[in-house]
Amino acid sequence: MPLDAMCYSLEASVTAGLGLGLAGYGMVSKALRHDRRMLLFAAFPLVFSAHQFVEAAVWLTRNDPVAGQPFRYLYTLIAFTMWPVLTPFAAAYAESNSERKSLWLTMGGVGFVLAAYLTAKLAGADGIDLSVYRHSLAYDPLFERPPLLADFLYLVLTVTPLIFSERRAINVFGVAVLATFFVALAANRPAWYSVWCLAAAVFSLVIAFAIEEERSSDFEEAEVRR
Repeated sequence: MPLDAMCYSLEASVTAGLGLGLAGYGMVSKALRHDRRMLLFAAFPLVFSAHQFVEAAVWLTRNDPVAGQPFRYLYTLIAFTMWPVLTPFAAAYAESNSERKSLWLTMGGVGFVLAAYLTAKLAGADGIDLSVYRHSLAYDPLFERPPLLADFLYLVLTVTPLIFSERRAINVFGVAVLATFFVALAANRPAWYSVWCLAAAVFSLVIAFAIEEERSSDFEEAEVRR
């Protein structure tokens, strides 16, 4: 792998991390002022930002497996466990329809079980191999692969609450996440979840359009009624 390609990807991770961090700070601030139901969704770019900085550390240590293993594990742990839990709960927090809120909460519980299962699998791995494929990092946890049902469940938990949210901008984000999932698989299968995470991170900026002005008072009144 040429050094300039490596530097390009390292710089891309750092740049994405900085940009997403700044955007996430602005979105969280806006949600706190105007639309607190969107607070968890507004925090998505901050999580993606942290994820990109971890991948930058993976790039820096990619030729030193001993020093790089903690970063490889952390990157994979975030990818495996964060989104099937956070996405349904963020949808439930933003939801006004009681039936859909219950559905998202149930899915969040399922996501927690899936995250625990994947964490256990990762804890039992013999390490994580790393390679570079088309300027992207391909992570290969050394464990027996989970059944396809786990992959399908992961996709459903991370996409369905977005596509069926009551907020149109969240719907757009969900469709983009689903589309880039298939594009990442088709175009860069060995490194698909690294590519997918970066694409989803960029598209998460669409969430800013779902944060409505002057909604905090409505949220607080709803909380008082509970």
